[in-house]
Formats: sequence, structure tokens, C-alpha cells
Amino acid sequence: MTTDQELQAKIAALRTSFTAGLATRFDELDAALAAIVSGQPLSAQAAPLKTILEQSHKIAGSAGTFGFSEMSVIALQTEMLCERILKNSHGGDEAALTELRGKIAGIRAELK
Repeated sequence: MTTDQELQAKIAALRTSFTAGLATRFDELDAALAAIVSGQPLSAQAAPLKTILEQSHKIAGSAGTFGFSEMSVIALQTEMLCERILKNSHGGDEAALTELRGKIAGIRAELK
């Protein structure tokens, strides 16, 4: 096996590991999203929003490296949306939460 083939094999193994780990990240995103209820004060939404922000940040940072460029873009948009919601002293309104649900569904859809 050549050095290039070895490198490609290692990259393929890392990609497989990344995609396998996405299941856990998706579970964390889903659980955090389920904990956010429209109309709650920001204090009740902050912890799950921070979880979504952190997980989407991790996905955005790695997805593009492993060939999931659109997933990376959507995850970055999700991260930025969480930041905007967290800066709003009243938390997320229904439109923002609907957008957040759509972004998370979009991240998941890019794996298929």
C-alpha cells in the first residue's frame, strides 16, 4: 500500500468515525430541542439552547472536513441562530424556534 493509499484509508476511517458519532450528536440536539417550549423565559431556554449551540458548533467544524460541506453550513447557521436567540432577553419566539427546528432537521437530512 502506498503512502497516499494509507492516508486515504486513514481519512476514510476518520470519516466513518465522524458519521457514527453523529447519531449521539443528533440525540443531544433532539433532546435539547424538546426541552425548549415557546413562550418560556430565556432562563428556561438558555441551557438547551447552549447545548444546541455547542453541538452545532462541533458539527460545523468537522462536517466540511469529511465531505459534508452543506451540513457544515447549516450547522453554522444553527449556531448563529442560537446566539441570536440567546441575545434576545425574552428568548426565542415561535418563528425563531420553528427556524431552529428546521435547521436541525436540515443538519440531519444532509447525512442521508
